[in-house]
Amino acid sequence: MAARLSDELDRFRSIRHLTNHWEKGRRRRNGRVFYWFLTFDGAQALRDLVTRCQQEMTLPYYDHVSDDGLHLTLDRIAFEDQIGVERLRVVEEAGRTCAKNVTPFNISIGALGGTPGAVGFNVFPRRPVLLLREALRAATLSAYPHAPIKGGIEFTPHVTIAYCNASEPSSRAITTVERLHSLPAVDVAIRDVSLVLLDTGEQEYIWTSVARIPLTG
Repeated sequence: MAARLSDELDRFRSIRHLTNHWEKGRRRRNGRVFYWFLTFDGAQALRDLVTRCQQEMTLPYYDHVSDDGLHLTLDRIAFEDQIGVERLRVVEEAGRTCAKNVTPFNISIGALGGTPGAVGFNVFPRRPVLLLREALRAATLSAYPHAPIKGGIEFTPHVTIAYCNASEPSSRAITTVERLHSLPAVDVAIRDVSLVLLDTGEQEYIWTSVARIPLTG
């Protein structure tokens, strides 16, 4: 595990220039999107860690994620204008059936790292998150075979705490992340999964909970 997290930090160190995350978003299809999320209401230790790191990240080209905006993206379900109310309800019910076979689990969140467009925490162990994602994807496709789920990109569970809003040299961001990387991770209990409707604001993500489904396996 330590070696893997060191590799993650080394990948961030190898970045020479940061990129504007929101510019990439503007090139995508407009509209709101339904997703499966893990959310962190009541995870005070995580919120405290986020606050500690954000207070040190005073760089003007990072937009901080609010406490209420913290999440872990599991999978896309559909664009709002591509799925009707009834079909979404069937997807939700498939997710509820899926959740009855998934046992609640704990994860650790920490070891700050990032990409050219964002800074966030690693999540470990990854396996229970990956298994939950696979189960929800199968449930989604059983209810909506043509769902535009995300494909072709390796999934690495993470919790973003700031998005880059400009193209800038990476040196100051790397120095900050290196300083915060070794802060102790926090444990978070995963007891449910959320179906949300995600919208992209001017320089933030805004999501509304549609259903919160308990894991009862």
